[in-house]
Amino acid sequence: MDDRGSKRRIDLIRESAGSLTIGDDSDGAIVSMATIAGRLYGIKERAIYVIALADDIDPERTREDIPNTTQKIFDVGSKDEIVIRLLLTAIELFKKDRLSDSVYFEKALAIVVEIQKDLAAASLIVDEAEAFLAKARESQLHPKGNAVSLPSFPALHSQTKSFIQKLDHATQNIFNLCCVFYDQGVLRKAGKWLDGLANHLSKTLEPNEDFARFATELATFGKIVRNTRHCIEHPKANQRIDLHDYRITATRSLAEPTISVIHDETPVDPTPIAEFMRYFYEQALTGAELLMAFLAGYHVAEFGQFPIGVGEVPENQRSNGVRFGYLINFGGTVHRLG
Repeated sequence: MDDRGSKRRIDLIRESAGSLTIGDDSDGAIVSMATIAGRLYGIKERAIYVIALADDIDPERTREDIPNTTQKIFDVGSKDEIVIRLLLTAIELFKKDRLSDSVYFEKALAIVVEIQKDLAAASLIVDEAEAFLAKARESQLHPKGNAVSLPSFPALHSQTKSFIQKLDHATQNIFNLCCVFYDQGVLRKAGKWLDGLANHLSKTLEPNEDFARFATELATFGKIVRNTRHCIEHPKANQRIDLHDYRITATRSLAEPTISVIHDETPVDPTPIAEFMRYFYEQALTGAELLMAFLAGYHVAEFGQFPIGVGEVPENQRSNGVRFGYLINFGGTVHRLG
C-alpha cells in the first residue's frame, strides 16, 4: 500500500533519494566510507570529511530546510601514509564480526581518530621545520670584518613545545586504546600508564611473546615522551630542555638548531631538532600501528572451525595499502579475509 498520503512533507523530503557532493576534485576520489561513533566519515584520496545528514542534525524532523552537511577534518587522505597506517588500518582491524564481544570496537575506532588528529598535527610541524631548515641551508654567510649575521629559527621554542604536546596527547590516547581491550583498573593496578600494559602482559603471556616485548618498548617510548613534556611544562634545574638556535662552532662551521633533554631517567643528548622531531613522530606512528595489530590479534572472535589471526597481509592482497589484516590458511596458502 502506498502510504505517501499519510506522511508529512518533511518525511517525504528526508526519505527521498538525493545526492551529496563531498569536497571537490582536488581531494581525489572517495575510497572508503565508515561510521565511527555515530558519525559518517568520507575518506578521499587527499582529504577526510565528516558527513552529517539532515536527520543527524534534526532527528525530530522539525524543519524542512535543514541541509545535509560535509566538513573537511583532515587535509590528508587514503594516499597519505599516516591515514593508511592509522585510520584505514583501524577500519580493517576493528570490526564487530572480527573482534571478541568484550571489545567496544566503535570506541576503539574513535580513539584512533583522535590519535590521528594529534599525529597529523605533529607531522605538519615536522614538515614545516624541515622546510624552514632546508631553505636556510641555501643562504650563504657573508662575514663583515670579524662579525657575521647568523640565520635564526624564531619559532623554534613554540614549535618544539607544540610538537611534544601533540606527541604526548597521542601517546595518552594510545594508552586509552589499550583500555578498550583490557580493563583499565587492571592496567592501572599493574603500573603507571603504559607500564601497566607491559607489566600485565609480562605476567599473563609467555616472556618470549612478541606482544610482551613490544609493550615494554612502547612503555619506554611513552615514558620518554611524558618526561620530555614535563621538562617543557614544569622545568627545573634537572628537568628541562635546552634549545639552541643556529650558532658558530669552534671549528668555524654553522650548527643548525638542536635540542637536548635534561632528565634523570630519560635524557636525550643534543640532537638536531628536525632529526629529533622526525624520529619521535615515526616512533609514535609505528607504535600505534603495531599496537592495533597486536590488540586485534589477541582479541579475535571465533570463526567457525577455521582459525584466523592477524598478521602482515601479502602485498598483492592488501586493500588501500593497509599492511595488517585478518588472515586464514587454506591448504597451506595464507589469504586475507575481506
